[in-house]
Amino acid sequence: MTRPEILEGTWEELAARAEEFKGRKLRLIVLPTGPEAARTATNETGLQEAASRLFTEADNIEREPGKLSSDPYTRAFGEIIAEKYRKMGLKV
Repeated sequence: MTRPEILEGTWEELAARAEEFKGRKLRLIVLPTGPEAARTATNETGLQEAASRLFTEADNIEREPGKLSSDPYTRAFGEIIAEKYRKMGLKV
């Protein structure tokens, strides 16, 4: 399966490539312009700031270790998951 392509440009720029897309299924998303576009960008920035605060707060939460499982497979699985999160930079 091929990956979908994401193309951006004005209608004129995309329409110039119409022959290339003949017979293909397309999805057109019309992006906002003017004040609406600025508001969307502001919301995205706000979301990024909120996520950053939440991750910082989560890193500072005192955690109690869970009970170790007596099942060696469950314990090994837990260690694999913990290592994955450590590699992602999360405190485990």
